[in-house]
Amino acid sequence: MGDPAREALFTELQTSMDNFPKRFSSSGAPGNHGAWTEAYRLERVLALIEPESNLVAELKRQTAEAVEERIPAASRLVAALETALPLAVDTSHSPPTLQPAGAPMLRALLLQTLEELHWNSQRKFYARPIQKSATYRIVYLGIGAFLLFLFPYGYIYIGIFTGHEPVLASWSGLPLYTALTAGLFGAFFSRLLYLQQNWNAFTLGAIMDARDFTSILLRGCVGMTGAAIVYFFLQSGAMNGALFPKFGEIGFDQVMFPPARDPQGTVIPIRLFFPNGALAMLVVWCFIAGFSERLVPSILESTETSLGKLKDTK
Repeated sequence: MGDPAREALFTELQTSMDNFPKRFSSSGAPGNHGAWTEAYRLERVLALIEPESNLVAELKRQTAEAVEERIPAASRLVAALETALPLAVDTSHSPPTLQPAGAPMLRALLLQTLEELHWNSQRKFYARPIQKSATYRIVYLGIGAFLLFLFPYGYIYIGIFTGHEPVLASWSGLPLYTALTAGLFGAFFSRLLYLQQNWNAFTLGAIMDARDFTSILLRGCVGMTGAAIVYFFLQSGAMNGALFPKFGEIGFDQVMFPPARDPQGTVIPIRLFFPNGALAMLVVWCFIAGFSERLVPSILESTETSLGKLKDTK
């Protein structure tokens, strides 16, 4: 190599590689975190002794990997590479050669790129169990909200199966109960999808906050509140049309089928109870209100604008 510093680093790299199997066992996560930390360190040492002729290709490869991994600093690394290449590479020769100060510039950028890649990998390593815990908590709470939503329908069928006819006319609170539980389920469903799509963009602190029960329940309360606002807004009659439920028609439809006989000859009446169109439309709107964080604010903004125009015309 001709450079004492680089020769010393090369010797250290060889020694560390030879001792690597002795220092670290072949255990899996999380017991192997020390081995990964050492591997990342050795990769950065290798970047310090990388031949100058390989720097451009290696830097492009590592930057492309940063883009593929969608790390937060990827755009900044790409911009730094595009800025550094014209300054570091002399393209007047064929093949292009490095400028006198080009190698240190590219090597420093390569080290920075490796630091970002290694930190992203370590963040994923430490965040994975936290992500699993957050996912399980949201899924369990979402299942609970869905069971609450299905409770009245289960009660109806259990009552019919046991011979106790449910008095549906007395269920005055069913529309509001349905709206709140649909909004709660929509909020948990939305939260789960959002987290699954954006884990890579979260910091460790944000991932830990996402796992916290307070944060999850707060999102559920926001969804229920949004569903309640939409419920009363629809009930006010401010919006009419085929896409909006008529509260005077909310209820259940009952379908009777010809009786069937079991193998013993017993006549079995077949009936189906299911929500009618008005109740189904209410469920859809309240689920969307819980799912979308922008629906209720947009409704309030539109109402405020309409009231402002009405005031100005007076």
